[in-house]
Amino acid sequence: MQSVADQLSSGILIVDQELTVLAWNRWMSQHAEIDAAAAVGQPLDALFPDLPAATLKRRVKAALQLQSPSYLQPRKGYLFRVALDRIIDSHFAYMQQRIRILPDENQSHRAIIVVDDVTATREAEARAAAAAEASRRYLELIDNHVMTLGVDANERATRASSALLQASGWTLERLRGTTLDALGLGQLDTQDTDNGQLPERAVLRADGSTLWVRVRKAQGLEAEAGDEHYLVLQDISLQKEIQALSERDALTGAYNRMKFDQLLLEAISAEQRYGQHFSLILCDIDHFKRINDNHGHLVGDSVLKQFTTLLQVQTRSNDQLARWGGEEFVVLLPLANAEAARTAAEKLRQAILAAHWPPIGKLSASFGAAFHAPQESADSLLDRADVALYQAKEAGRNRVCVAAAPVSAPEA
Repeated sequence: MQSVADQLSSGILIVDQELTVLAWNRWMSQHAEIDAAAAVGQPLDALFPDLPAATLKRRVKAALQLQSPSYLQPRKGYLFRVALDRIIDSHFAYMQQRIRILPDENQSHRAIIVVDDVTATREAEARAAAAAEASRRYLELIDNHVMTLGVDANERATRASSALLQASGWTLERLRGTTLDALGLGQLDTQDTDNGQLPERAVLRADGSTLWVRVRKAQGLEAEAGDEHYLVLQDISLQKEIQALSERDALTGAYNRMKFDQLLLEAISAEQRYGQHFSLILCDIDHFKRINDNHGHLVGDSVLKQFTTLLQVQTRSNDQLARWGGEEFVVLLPLANAEAARTAAEKLRQAILAAHWPPIGKLSASFGAAFHAPQESADSLLDRADVALYQAKEAGRNRVCVAAAPVSAPEA
């Protein structure tokens, strides 16, 4: 039996009920670095001082009394402290072992202890557990810090990350089953825009405020059935606020002159590319200096704010309003010819005249309108509108003048 045991790739030792070694195979000699001659006759706990002797004795006695195998899962992962037989980057300092205790069929007072090296298996389990933990932490990090939205084939929300719920104020119950359109995200079309940026979406938070986001479809996260996708939402609310501050007049909230210059150039480009003609109106509050002199600058600021609100209400939704400077404003009117510009300016003039302006009572303004000629530059158009405004002032104020067409359209 000893010769057979020496050929096995497991540790084999035979002990009595007091754990005295009666036999010791070659595997044990090689890995425990204790020769059989030195081991036989010795108590196991003398050979291995940290051995859980009491526990092992109970298991040995149980196996002998019941005449059936007993298994022991050592608390430390090993019963016999054996150094690893190879140099590896391991989770363990010592060989991991599986222990089986078998009754000796030939000797009722003896037990056979089988020691299997399961380091590789335990190593794989440990690495898998570490990977699972790392994955869990990564997903938790994403859940807490990245706004993601699960969407089914009908473009209805199925789930949302904690980050999205926190940023939006939505609850998962309110969100689940809601369409992308109802959420303000529009259709599931996340193609890049002309400038390479993903399209911006204005999403309503639970409190009614706006959460500005860019949306893209997450790749590689589709469900196996293919009926669920994930969207990643990038919060750009702060960027929008900064952009608004850079584009808006601080007092009135209308576009500032720099932004209007950009809008004007875009309108000229659209006309050149698509034939979309347009006009603009310059308007100036009459005798505004008197308001500041007689009532103070705070009243003057209040009048400018009210004036801006009136212009915004009285113009079309696609018209662009900017404060040109001081008490002077400019309105860009897409797809409007000279006559349409005159009509729009006259409507504004009458609305200003009919409004009440506390504490000054009445107010009027003068207007200069100009229709953009083909190939005309922005400076030329503004000069003509300014000339028309000057004519309105010279003619007695509170009136509209339309600029004459240029004699020859200068090159842009």
